[in-house]
Amino acid sequence: MDDKFEVFDLEDGDIVIDFDGHILKLSQLDLALSNLILDNGHLHQLNSRLDSIKSRRLPSIENSENWLTNGVECQILKPSQNWQSGKFRIKVSLEFCPDEPEIKEPESPLDDLRRQINDLSS
Repeated sequence: MDDKFEVFDLEDGDIVIDFDGHILKLSQLDLALSNLILDNGHLHQLNSRLDSIKSRRLPSIENSENWLTNGVECQILKPSQNWQSGKFRIKVSLEFCPDEPEIKEPESPLDDLRRQINDLSS
């Protein structure tokens, strides 16, 4: 099955979403989710989860806003490549999958003729 979800480009302007009468701007939802994820308490909880799967922890950063905006200094290693230094930041992805429009078969010009023939033969 094809994945028809589109990632919203949050810089395209304010998209408004209606969840059965609960109306909000997409930009507000993105900001709230990002702050929730990076809130100092939740960043600590993420480290606890990493501990539970025997993984290393994320570095403790005084300004958790850097995880969203400027990025945090790091290095990455890709297969068959050397280490590359740069910055890492977290972006929350919000996606939307539009409903398929109902497609009505266009009426054939012969449909009227078929109806007339059927009427005459009955």
